[in-house]
Amino acid sequence: MEDKKNSSIPELLQKRNFLGRWAAFFINRHRVTYLLIIIIFFWGITQYSGLQREAQPKVTIPFAIVQTTYVGASPEEVEALVTDPIEKKLEELTDVRRMTSESIFGQSTIFVEFDSGSDIQEKIRETREKILDISDTLPAEVETPKVMDMKTGESPVLVFTLGGNQDILEIQGSAKKIKDLIESVEGVTEVALIGDIKREINVIVDPQKLSVYAISLQDIKNALIQSNVNLPGGDIKLNEIHYNVRTIGRFEKVEELNHVIIRDEGNGKVYLKDIAVIEDGYEDIKKFVRKSVESGENPSIENVIAISVHKKESADDITVRNNILEKLQDHQEDLYPDDMKLEIVSDKADYVERQLGSVTDNAKSGLLLVIVVLFLFIGFKEALIVAFVIPLSIFAAFGLMKVWGLTLNEITMFSLVLAVGMLVDNAIVVMENIDRLRSKGLSSKLAAEAGTNQVAPAIMASTLTTLAAFFPLALTPGISGDYIRPMPLTVIFALSASFFMAVTISPSICAGMIKNHRSQERKLENPQKQKYMKMISVVFVFILSMIAFKDWGQEGIKQYGILSIIMAVLFAFVMFLKQFKFKGSHEDSAVLHYYQKCLGWIVTSTKRKWLLIVLIFLLFISSVALIPLGILKVEMFGDEDMPGFYVEVNTPQGSNLEDTLEIIKQVETYLFTINEIKHFVSYVGDEGTDMWSLYRVENPDVPNKGRIIVELQEEMDRERSSVEIANQIRNQAKKIPGAEIKVVELAMGAPTGSPIHLRVKGENLEDLEKTAKSFAEILKAMEGTRDVVTSIGEGVPELQVRVDKVRASMLGLDNMSIALSMRNVIHGIEATTFRENQEEIDVMIRTSKDRLRTVHDIEKIFFYTSRGEAIPFLQVAEVVETESIMNIAHEDSKRRIAVLGEIDDERVTAVEIINRFKEEIKDYAIPEGVVLEFGGEMEEMEESFENMMNNMILAAILVYIILAIQFNSLTQPLIILFAVPMALIGVMPGLVITGNKFGFVAFVAVVALVGIAVNDAIVLVDYINYLRSNGDNLKDAILETGKTRFLPVLATTITTAGGILPITLKEAFYAPLGIALICGLCMSTLLTLVIVPTMYSILEEHKLKRLNKKEKELHNSI
Repeated sequence: MEDKKNSSIPELLQKRNFLGRWAAFFINRHRVTYLLIIIIFFWGITQYSGLQREAQPKVTIPFAIVQTTYVGASPEEVEALVTDPIEKKLEELTDVRRMTSESIFGQSTIFVEFDSGSDIQEKIRETREKILDISDTLPAEVETPKVMDMKTGESPVLVFTLGGNQDILEIQGSAKKIKDLIESVEGVTEVALIGDIKREINVIVDPQKLSVYAISLQDIKNALIQSNVNLPGGDIKLNEIHYNVRTIGRFEKVEELNHVIIRDEGNGKVYLKDIAVIEDGYEDIKKFVRKSVESGENPSIENVIAISVHKKESADDITVRNNILEKLQDHQEDLYPDDMKLEIVSDKADYVERQLGSVTDNAKSGLLLVIVVLFLFIGFKEALIVAFVIPLSIFAAFGLMKVWGLTLNEITMFSLVLAVGMLVDNAIVVMENIDRLRSKGLSSKLAAEAGTNQVAPAIMASTLTTLAAFFPLALTPGISGDYIRPMPLTVIFALSASFFMAVTISPSICAGMIKNHRSQERKLENPQKQKYMKMISVVFVFILSMIAFKDWGQEGIKQYGILSIIMAVLFAFVMFLKQFKFKGSHEDSAVLHYYQKCLGWIVTSTKRKWLLIVLIFLLFISSVALIPLGILKVEMFGDEDMPGFYVEVNTPQGSNLEDTLEIIKQVETYLFTINEIKHFVSYVGDEGTDMWSLYRVENPDVPNKGRIIVELQEEMDRERSSVEIANQIRNQAKKIPGAEIKVVELAMGAPTGSPIHLRVKGENLEDLEKTAKSFAEILKAMEGTRDVVTSIGEGVPELQVRVDKVRASMLGLDNMSIALSMRNVIHGIEATTFRENQEEIDVMIRTSKDRLRTVHDIEKIFFYTSRGEAIPFLQVAEVVETESIMNIAHEDSKRRIAVLGEIDDERVTAVEIINRFKEEIKDYAIPEGVVLEFGGEMEEMEESFENMMNNMILAAILVYIILAIQFNSLTQPLIILFAVPMALIGVMPGLVITGNKFGFVAFVAVVALVGIAVNDAIVLVDYINYLRSNGDNLKDAILETGKTRFLPVLATTITTAGGILPITLKEAFYAPLGIALICGLCMSTLLTLVIVPTMYSILEEHKLKRLNKKEKELHNSI
């Protein structure tokens, strides 16, 4: 009897497909299902525990940095003798996109940027080989060039400061102990001290005595080298014993240097003590570090030593940090006294923990919202079965992430949050179809088998289209591509797992746990129970939602307000749909009734169908036009409240450390007045380091530079954002004269250049400088720009020693010997080393500083000929005071001056400024040979947007191919793809209304929507085809599809939106992506419910008319 009853259900007559047979296997073998669940959970947990945790994905920036030190050389000398020959050699490298360089006093730095996709490690190796080839041809005084690469993960995992009331040398001794201890921790690669003073033994010579004895600095150096050696003497056999013979001559005490014989001639011996004084001391202070100290109402500042800790690339940030702190705690008594204080001023692992914790909380919130939505749409027990897919899929994704080599970072965690709402889409469709069949009287087992078999091909197609949209994102080249790549991979892993769960585990559990459907009449017998169930449901929804959006900060009340509105609207909407219905019966829903009526009204009129399409087209054009009209602003990455910022101080060229310190003290005094600042560390003569430092290049002495690294209080403990505080300091800094003070805000996302970056290239330095300064003035006059500077900087005071070549030659001198003598007198000469307690201490030969205070003192220097004759300076040279340029930059071996600047993000965007600048210089006469190029954020944004557009086109092509195979049609995929422009109708206005800008992360959402937005359309078209194959006419099939698939389509959309809603509300960086996805998906869903049936009707009616016409022609021909 039951077989006869069931035989009238067409789903049972449908042929079993591969996925249906797959589902039936698990439905009939519950133990296999439970075993699989246990395996997935166990595998996911074990792989999760082994995932490396870090703040952001490692981005290997395709750069090789070649740094060469040439002490004392001017920018022109560095350019000619170092930069030019190295650049010429590096031009032999392949896959070079751009090569830039900077020649400054005493240093050459060359940046080689390789093409995207290059094997950077191989390119670094090739670069080192080229440098090795050229090294021998560089001047002897040039240090061996260093070749480095750049990675975003190479910032220090920890930065400590060690300070107290002790002398800085005592603090330094403790800092070295700490350094040695930390270096022994597994995973640590380097520990650097900043602000320490290097011990040095100085031989201070008396120039007058040197001239009397005709002894040069080189003579002293040679004597010290010869006196400070241990040499092997071979081996000898004496009395049947073999001895190794060694001559021990190295200095054991500093005092021994006094007795070194410099000259031994007929006039007697000349000892070092006769012409010099030996000082056991320290090198000149070139940089130091200061830290703010909170002491009640009287905050102060103290000199400290910074300790920067770097880890292995593969090491876990949090594990390394914890191991270091544990070891420091165990050995504290042996490292530093109680009145000395070791503090953490930069903790990358803490940031990682907080960021991952925040994203995890948002994921939990999204998960709870999804469960709430599922409960409202399909019932409590069914909701739990469907929601069970989420943790299973996430654990499976963890396992695949580990296998693929991904790490647990902010991007991968966000990807899982993004996927939370989508993970249940397939299971919802399966569960709703099973539920519908059970309402027709089928048992749970038969309904599970037939229901899964029916919808499995469609949900496979929808899953593949979603994967097809994310797949091109994984192919995005460049720095932005490396940064975003973990996101599509993680989503692909999670969605693939969710599809597997939806067609295997979910129907199997459903068949085993859900009882056969009760009749509608029996439920109607107890209306009072229905009333209580509604009340309980309201309370249940409210409690779950409060948990989902819990926030212990000051934003809590605001979040509850937002939550109340969202949940009230959602609940009212679902109640209006008569969600508390009898399963499988939608007829009583007023919304559904009017939707069917509206749909029938449209599809029965050709005029109304075309009018709807025209209206949709106009809405699409209007939405996209928001960008060119300037209503929707465009930028690469948006602002986010960050934990701190930098204050960079540049005093005029020629300033010393004391000058720079005085300016920094003024800034420090003002920083103490801002309560939102937790602490700050000032680096004088150094750029400092912290967790945000992309890379650290060793710079020569920069006494005119300083940086204050400011850390703010926790976000919940302050009323203002980091941007607002930075603006306050920026305004105050303008009032401090005598320095250029720049506040640099930190930023999320992949590394980008300055918002304003012009490259002025050519060969004539005078034309370049004039043009660059003109462009800088134009930019400074624009509203919304700030900190506009040229890279050439100010003129640097210079003393030129001009040699009389003829006279010098007559006296036995040449330019080289005079230049080396000047270098030795001014900078000193490293003679040898003194070893004490396993430490190598440099022995330097110097002239007393008191002897070189004025230009006139330089003119008292003596030069020495090869015959040992002392020649007074003024006999062969003169000193001329002048200015020289600060640096010389190249790009692709041509000279270049950059114009750099920042913008006020709240008022303008980089795109607006550059466009206005182009208008301003239309009539500007650029000198011949000078070329202007735009770089920085603008260049990177154009490149990234071009890549994203290519990704979107590729995604659309892949989606079309998948749909064409699935539906065996070339026209029906076009109907489905029409959902994509409908999504854009929601994206652009949504960003404008919420005050967001269209940037890289929003573009990621647009590409993702190519695959996500079509899912609802796939379900509709697939079911229309199914009904028509069972004999329904076109109109009836369309209307029945609208009725049957209305709630599942809404449910999948709301769960996807609900899953990403918490992180959209709480994380400013991801807000544009979340808003774009939510608004695009919601708009696409609402329009899809109308426009897809309409498009289907138009195309099929056209096809029928064409077939009828052919049949008529054929009939007439007969």
